[in-house]
Amino acid sequence: MSFNIQDHKEVTQVTTYEDTSLGIMRWGMSNSFPKTLENLIKQSPSAYPAVKRTAKFYKGAGFTGEDEIVNQNGLTLKKVVAILADDYSLYGAFALQCNFNIKEQVTSINPLRIADLRFSVFDELNFASEIGYYYNFGGNSEIKKTIDLTATRGKIKWFNRFNPKSVLKQIENKEGGISNYLGQILYHSDEGFSSYPIPPLQPAINYVLSDIENSILVRKETSTGFINSYLLKTSLDSEDPTLIAIQDAIEEAQGARGTGKVVTFSGLAPEDLQATLLEEIGGGAGARSGIIGSAKTAYELDKDVINAAYLIPPALAGIDQSSGFSGKDLEEAYFVYNAITQNARDTIESELNRVLENSIFNTKSISIKKLKLDLEEVEETGAKNKI
Repeated sequence: MSFNIQDHKEVTQVTTYEDTSLGIMRWGMSNSFPKTLENLIKQSPSAYPAVKRTAKFYKGAGFTGEDEIVNQNGLTLKKVVAILADDYSLYGAFALQCNFNIKEQVTSINPLRIADLRFSVFDELNFASEIGYYYNFGGNSEIKKTIDLTATRGKIKWFNRFNPKSVLKQIENKEGGISNYLGQILYHSDEGFSSYPIPPLQPAINYVLSDIENSILVRKETSTGFINSYLLKTSLDSEDPTLIAIQDAIEEAQGARGTGKVVTFSGLAPEDLQATLLEEIGGGAGARSGIIGSAKTAYELDKDVINAAYLIPPALAGIDQSSGFSGKDLEEAYFVYNAITQNARDTIESELNRVLENSIFNTKSISIKKLKLDLEEVEETGAKNKI
């Protein structure tokens, strides 16, 4: 399916909309914003690496107690932090679901993806007392089940906000008691207690869209840009089998990389036809080089703006490629970006520690170590690139 920027108008102006039928506050008018944003970022050559690189620094270099298993699926604390870091770098928010025993202690921890959560309808003070979970609120999840069902109020799983001191009261008020109690969710958003987050790339979203469009343009130009553009003029009707056969032959002649650039004008009167039925209207290789040159300039601009949204140092922005930077440059970039991302690590620590200190687990708190650069590996990689 072709990319149409008009289909993504909502990502440039996001609204929170009350949906009384579902009992939620929609995230975007169509309730599809978070997944739409995520899917777009995954298509962007500049945005996706920037998000992943930032998440890597949020995860850090580990911590004491990282191997402790915290739920029946075998999830470790290290994996929990990794999932929180992924969502935090993408959305500026993360969430944990917690189950409890009758002593109001957390017995299991399950990270939930921010895109699958919605606030309950706000009260008169604009607060949400519950969080609703559904795997495909916007109908645009990349996971397709055999039977994909539209979200309804009855299919949404509802959780109370995180507050261990209220667990017993909630269990008592729950029909069926503790067996039907779904636990609580700790939902952290940088924008506030009952506010959907503003993703770091939201201010730069037009550059993300530009990056995607630009990459599509380059692909098309490298596939067909070497071919001159032509007008095919004919008196044959557009549905005429002979014309269809001619067009099929032209398409076949272009080979596997594309159909070239042939525009057909059909149904012309005999007096409108010139002696030349196939008329050249544009150069191929020369025009292509100009377009690709402009695309490269646009790519560099998009990349600069997207990396600036995360304050990524220039040396670090090219760390996944042979950038030509020295080990000292990269070491300094690591130092700078560790300082920039420290607040995010602190936030993940403090919120997860709120859960751990009220849990049955041996680990009661964590302290995430800063990421370190392996200078020996950088020097070895640099030497190989010179050979």
